[in-house]
Formats: sequence, structure tokens, C-alpha cells
Amino acid sequence: MVFSLAMRLSSFVNLAMLILVSASTCASVALGVMAFSSSVAQASSFEAANNTVNEGSVISAEKQNQSVNFKRDEKINVAVAANFAKPLKSIAEQFTELTGIEVAVTVSSSGTLYAQIQHGASFDVFLSADRARPQALVDNNLVHHGNLVNYAKGKLAFVYAGDLSRESFSEISSKKSSERNCEQIARSSTGETTAQINVQLTDCLSKQLVQLMENPQNKVAIANPKLAPYGDAAQQTLQNLSLWQQFLPHRVMGKNVLQTLQFYTTGSVKGAFVAYSLALDLPADLSSNLPSKFNSVVNTKSADAVTVIVPVPETLYQPIIQSLVVNSKTVATLSPNLFEPLPIKNAAAPVDEPIHNDNVEPTRAFRLSDASGVSSPSLFVQYLMSQGVQHSLIEWGYEPTIASGVGN
Repeated sequence: MVFSLAMRLSSFVNLAMLILVSASTCASVALGVMAFSSSVAQASSFEAANNTVNEGSVISAEKQNQSVNFKRDEKINVAVAANFAKPLKSIAEQFTELTGIEVAVTVSSSGTLYAQIQHGASFDVFLSADRARPQALVDNNLVHHGNLVNYAKGKLAFVYAGDLSRESFSEISSKKSSERNCEQIARSSTGETTAQINVQLTDCLSKQLVQLMENPQNKVAIANPKLAPYGDAAQQTLQNLSLWQQFLPHRVMGKNVLQTLQFYTTGSVKGAFVAYSLALDLPADLSSNLPSKFNSVVNTKSADAVTVIVPVPETLYQPIIQSLVVNSKTVATLSPNLFEPLPIKNAAAPVDEPIHNDNVEPTRAFRLSDASGVSSPSLFVQYLMSQGVQHSLIEWGYEPTIASGVGN
């Protein structure tokens, strides 16, 4: 009987275990279905999110394409001769504001930049202080011959401190009167011809140089004639005045006109040949700006250290025609100039300025959307050569090389 009871108990336990195993299996299956369903839901959710992102990307791309019509998110590298660095900075900022194209500027002497381009420097545009070096790049087949443009005409000036020696106060006063007369010659508004003014100015400059070089300790700075066109112009000037040999013991040479000007403003030299555009930025009274070693030479107690700017007559040196090249063997797109008023071909196109004369063809201002296919370096040169920018060069001490637009 006990045996029978044990058998029944064993069967009952087995049955209970079977029920438990079955329940566990069903639960596992149920969990597996839930996990699968969750994966499907997650996949569906990811797909929906992905579709949303794609739609957003399309919208963003459309907006970006619209903005490209007004701005280019690009950067160009421009190499510029030292004399033109300040005007270029202003011009580059205006260009970037208008187009969105960033301009990275490298400043050095024309000769140094030319050598760098010969060795593969990746400048997009090279603005030299002469025409010879850009022309040499064309002649050596490094750039396309159609990428050469004259962009400005420079002027040479001689700057010096008004008190050049240690004479008595009366002699200094007499000298200052002569200096004023010298400046009056340069700014003459009388009926004298340009030739007459140049003769007087040449005589004035020669006397000032001779007076300066009477003191063996006085130094005069010029830019390296082999590297800087303004240094070459200075050497031509001294040779034409028959003062080159007399000048050599007094010579201090800068790498470029900026360093040459720095020699003067720091008191290392008593005079310097520099670009007229740079001389315009000099303060009239140097006594508060120069170091003590300069003031010890210039007797500021009896006379202020006044900077005198003498424009060098252009008859004393070859014209300083400053040229640029777009650094590419492919011809640049320099014409038509998109920064000049463009005729409206579509009557529905917006007119930026009212037309007051029915006989005048309607025009509109620059739009970047018109520049499709025009490289950013080409656009930069077009902007530099536009009438408005060319006219502004006068304020910087330069002369425009052309009446309007891009030309030779």
C-alpha cells in the first residue's frame, strides 16, 4: 500500500513538472514574439525617422542652394607686394562681404613672392609692384597670357625728419621755411606746368639729399632694388640725380618698402624712399612717436621732428606700373566685368536703381548668381578692376591704370 501511494505521488510530481515546463516554454515563445515585435517597431521607427532626416536634408540642401546664389563658402589665397598691402586689405574685406569668398593675404616683396610662385606656391592671385615679374611668369608658361592685368600705377616719395642736423635755431628756422616751400612746390596750384613743377621739385629733392648726406652719421633707407620695384625706382632716382655714389655710405636696405618705412619710423634712419601711398599714413609730428635715440639726434627742444614728404618727380624713374596675374595655366574669366552695371535682359528682373531716362538701357547691380562658372580668383580680379574700386585707389596714393573695367 505504501508502494502504491509512492507511485501515485511520483506521478503527481511528474505531472506538475510537465505543466511547469510547458508554461515556461509558452512564456519563452511569448517573450520571443514580443522581442521580435519590438524590433519591427524599432525598425519602423528608425525608417520613419530616417525619412524625416532625408526630407530635412533635401529642404536644407534647397536652402543652401538658394544661399549659394548670394554667397560662396570659399577661400582664395592672394599674394601682394608690401606697398599695396593696406589697400588690398580694405578691398578684400569689401569683396568678402559682397560675395562670401574669404581672402587670405600673404605680404612680401615682389621678388620674394615671384620666387615662391616659381617653386610652386599655391597663390591664386599675385599682385606685384611691377609688371616685369608677372610678365616673366607668362613668358615662362607658368600662367596663361590672358591672366595678366595692370591694376595700379604707383608713386615714389622721399620722407625725412625736418631737422636734419645740429645747426643753430636760426639756421633751422630758415631750413624749415625752405621745407615748406618744397611742399608748396609739390602742391602747387598756380598756373605752372607739370614740367616746371618737376624741375623745381627735382632741385628741391637734390638739395635735401645733399644736406642730409653732409653728416656721415645720417642714414637713408631704400628697399632692396633686386627684390622691390620701389627700391629700383629709388636707385634710378639717385642715379639720375648723380648722387648714387655719394649715397652708398649712407645706405640702409630693407627687404621691402614696409620694412624700409619701419627703419624711418623707428629712428634707425633719417630719411627713406618709400611708396607715396605709405608716406600718406605717416604722422606729421614724429617727436611723440619716435624713440629716445631719434630725439637725441633731432633737437626737439628747438624744433619739432616734422616729417617732410617729397613726391619724387616721375621724370626721375621709370613708371611703376603694378600688375597682377591669376596664377593658372587656364585662362581666367575677366570679361565681362560682373561688378559693373549689367544690362537687364529679362524685363521681369529686378531693377536696383530707378531709370530716369527712357533711352537708357535698364541695368542692375552685381548678383553672385550671374557668376556661375566664373572662378573665385577671376571674380576677385574683376572686383579689383571695377570702376568703383579703381577710382578709390586715388585715395590710397595710386593712379588707376585704366578708365574702366579690366584692360591691359
